Amino acid sequence: MSSSPRRRRLDLTWPIVICILISVIGTTAYLNFKHTDYSATKVVNALDIDNGDLEIDWTHYPTRTITLDDTYRITQSGTYHLTGTLADGSITIDTGVDSKVRLILDQVSIASSNGPAIYCSAGDELVIELVGNNTIIDGETYDNYDEDITGAIYSKADLSFTGEGTLNIIANYADAIVGKDDVKFSSGTYDITATDDGIRGKDSVYIVGGDFTIDAGADAIKSTNDIDVGKGFVLIEQGNFNLTAAAKGIKATRDVVLQGGNYSISSTDDSIHSDHYIGISGGTYNINAGDDAIHANSELIIDGGNINIAKAYEGLEAQVITINNGDIRLATTDDGINAGGGADESSTNRPGTNQFEGDENCILTINGGNLYVNASGDGIDSNGWLYFNGGEIVVDGPTNNGNGALDAGMGIIMNGGKVLAIGASGMAESLGNTSSVNSINVYSSEIYPAGTVISIQDASGNEVFSHTSAKSFSHLAAGSTAFTLGSTYSIYINGELSESFTISGIVTNVGQNSTRQTGPGNPMQTRQNHQ
Repeated sequence: MSSSPRRRRLDLTWPIVICILISVIGTTAYLNFKHTDYSATKVVNALDIDNGDLEIDWTHYPTRTITLDDTYRITQSGTYHLTGTLADGSITIDTGVDSKVRLILDQVSIASSNGPAIYCSAGDELVIELVGNNTIIDGETYDNYDEDITGAIYSKADLSFTGEGTLNIIANYADAIVGKDDVKFSSGTYDITATDDGIRGKDSVYIVGGDFTIDAGADAIKSTNDIDVGKGFVLIEQGNFNLTAAAKGIKATRDVVLQGGNYSISSTDDSIHSDHYIGISGGTYNINAGDDAIHANSELIIDGGNINIAKAYEGLEAQVITINNGDIRLATTDDGINAGGGADESSTNRPGTNQFEGDENCILTINGGNLYVNASGDGIDSNGWLYFNGGEIVVDGPTNNGNGALDAGMGIIMNGGKVLAIGASGMAESLGNTSSVNSINVYSSEIYPAGTVISIQDASGNEVFSHTSAKSFSHLAAGSTAFTLGSTYSIYINGELSESFTISGIVTNVGQNSTRQTGPGNPMQTRQNHQ
């Protein structure tokens, strides 16, 4: 009996392995995407934070007590306890690149008629400890100094300030405090008047605590390193800040991270500015800005804090903005919150808009918090996507028909939260047909004046929305999980019934827009995309 030919078994090993690899790679990519860090402190671990002052055991170094009566030059490491008055002179530290010097300023007054009052030409660490009330004044001229030496206190070593005393600085020439490396404050009270910058650290400014009153002819607090990885940042954990600046209040070439503190900032330009990233996770902010209140060229994340922007050209601005929590109130002459792409220039001679181009990489996401926006331009604006996932948001938008209370170049998606936006009807937008939360899009033939009381109620008289308008309006967009399909609601204006409607879909339109026309060539079809 002959045997039948043997069938070759199909080897499925490699196809299965390939499928598993594809699955793993795909899952990993998905998880990495889903686990992108949108917390305000996400960059902290990448910052090159200098705490070298904490590692010094000063008992290993000699201590000298000096009563000042003439210019004093320090050439050795150690602690120098200074008292007295120096009417015309300076303290010079010239100890070499690896030196460690601690200056205890104890009721000291130092005035220099020419150059810095305290100048460290080389060193590893310079720590200035404050006892009592101290005053530093530099000269109006800096003859025989290199042109980059511009500070009443100027250090080429890492510079740290500590102690419970007070330091008063009058910077007649340019800057008050300059560190060519890292500048750190752990405590103390600082009263600074500067012709140019108040505090400038090239690599970083790191503030753990302290009280700061700064009146600056340029920027109040800044870091300037735009080359080294992990440098060029301002990190503030706590403190009290009263900042007046003829340019920017707080500025960094890389990152600004504000974890707490109390801030009162009045600036001619941006109040808080970063060429890259800003993260705010706490603190109280009272801002009056000539340009943007808070501006990051790349990304802005707010996890919490009490932010009150009394006046600004634009309130919050970055290419990508994420608001996770916080109490935010702002009033602006242009856009309230704006996700645009690109760099921002000073408001000086600005033609009314930033030179941003719309694209899908511009994303504005609100996950939580309480927000109130009063804007003369667009209220909440994204050149790309605008997401509402949580929080309670109220917008008193523009009165002109060239802007809208809500504006998104790619689309608006509402997945949660509670949104009420009112304004002119010419460029008004709804909360999006691809949303998962029901909303209404209401047009009125009447323009209601400022002070109008709006109440939206369900059939049982329960109030879903209530607001008193800050300005005139003819359009209203509102979204809430309280709006259920098939249910009837009513709009009351100043206590009188204006409209009743039934939720018929994701967006329920009420009334018609008599301002926006659809004919070809109508100028109202082209939205002004203010950045």
